[in-house]
Amino acid sequence: MIQKPPSSPMLLSVVIPTYNRKESLLRMLNALAKQTFPASDFEVIVISDGSSDGTTEAVKAFSAPYRLIFEEQKNSGPSVARNKGARMAANPLLVYLDDDIEPVPEFLAEHAQAHNGVTDLVLIGPQSEPPNEPIPHWIAWEHKMLRKQYENFVSGVWEAGPNNLYSGNFSLRREHLLAVNGFDTRFTRQEDVELGFRLAQRGLRFRFNMAANGWHRPTRPFASWYKTPFEYGKRDVQMAREIGEARVMELARRHYKERNRLTRFFARTCIGIAPLEWAVLTTGRGAVKLGGQKIALTACSLLFNLRYLQGMCRELGGRTALWAAIQGTGTIPKLPL
Repeated sequence: MIQKPPSSPMLLSVVIPTYNRKESLLRMLNALAKQTFPASDFEVIVISDGSSDGTTEAVKAFSAPYRLIFEEQKNSGPSVARNKGARMAANPLLVYLDDDIEPVPEFLAEHAQAHNGVTDLVLIGPQSEPPNEPIPHWIAWEHKMLRKQYENFVSGVWEAGPNNLYSGNFSLRREHLLAVNGFDTRFTRQEDVELGFRLAQRGLRFRFNMAANGWHRPTRPFASWYKTPFEYGKRDVQMAREIGEARVMELARRHYKERNRLTRFFARTCIGIAPLEWAVLTTGRGAVKLGGQKIALTACSLLFNLRYLQGMCRELGGRTALWAAIQGTGTIPKLPL
């Protein structure tokens, strides 16, 4: 049963973990100063995760129309920072932003309105590609995949769920985050999705709102991008073990079946066979760096899917266990991380 929230105005706490992105952070803080939502009704909590680029001085010198709280911690990762921000928050609704996102003027108003009259919602907003700005091929591929996802949410083809929870732009009531003990700080990747599944187990529902938009300017190099899907594959297996979340593996099986024939062919041919993995992945990396946009985007898609399966394979213990899991004939014992 959904309880009615208090009739007083919705008060927000915006939590932003940051690490050595001074200029991007200042752009975000300026965008928050231009919100249509009243500055008196929200606070901004910035947690610096050991920044050494002048972030401290820049934030302390920033003049904000809203309540701005700045806290420093030793470098411990964004999940620790997000949890600290939630504990410090004075307001009932938490809005999470990453420091490379510039919220549009209606951003906070959209998040607040979505939670008006309900207490069991997780609202997910888009992380959109800024128009007419040059970006590397691997970032362009990410934005392309996100655009497809957003279009399917808006059209109703897909329904937003815990696996779509991205920590860069979402909101929920603080009581729910604290009740599930926040982000699991053992995870360095997929920590937001893992949180999403625990929130779903608590009974929360998920909704996507295109209007709660933020312009996303990721700056990670190709080497960092290349590591990400491998970690996703490992973490999905760990989530299935750690929290007994069968939907993680169900989604992995469904996504594999949706891949094109070429991707599935390379996956079945090389994953779990080291020399073939090396040959295919090396060729793919070369295509991203040296090919034109069309070739590079195709290579990014192939690499992302193969690296994800490679991570699953390593965590499951080998090729046989991987394909048993993909086919739904294998089991994943519940083991500690």
